[in-house]
Amino acid sequence: SHFGSSRSRSSSRLQFGLPPKTSPPAMMHIVEVEAALGRAMTDGVTNVLLVSEDGAVIAAARSKDVDHTVSAVLSNIYTEYRASEPYVDPGNPSTFESILFDCATARVACTAFVHGTEGGQILLCVCGDRRTHYGVLWSKLDLLKSSLECLVPILTPAANAAG
Repeated sequence: SHFGSSRSRSSSRLQFGLPPKTSPPAMMHIVEVEAALGRAMTDGVTNVLLVSEDGAVIAAARSKDVDHTVSAVLSNIYTEYRASEPYVDPGNPSTFESILFDCATARVACTAFVHGTEGGQILLCVCGDRRTHYGVLWSKLDLLKSSLECLVPILTPAANAAG
């Protein structure tokens, strides 16, 4: 009997109206991603965030005394950028690449990490206090972007939903 064979099990799944069993899709383990983000928290870096363009935090590493409004501020700045983008260079569509800005108590470097096919984006942001050098923020951002590149296929559907 072929009862124990994978062919029988597959055909019996079809017989009962079930799709053939396939391997599970790639999954992101948030704890591991947040641990990777946390390794960048040196040299004055206080927050590292993966944020959807609407401000939803996907993964984050934060210091203990962090202000939890960072993602909302990032979302507002990004929204303002998107609203003014068509007027910067009319007729020449561009996509957000990166931005560096100062706040009253922090410096933030932010880059587009995942570009969705429908216009949405996932942002990667590194925050430091006012004494953190701009070069430190940029280099941490570049290192994180390249080391987390394997997440792009997993996060692309989320970027599409944001667009």
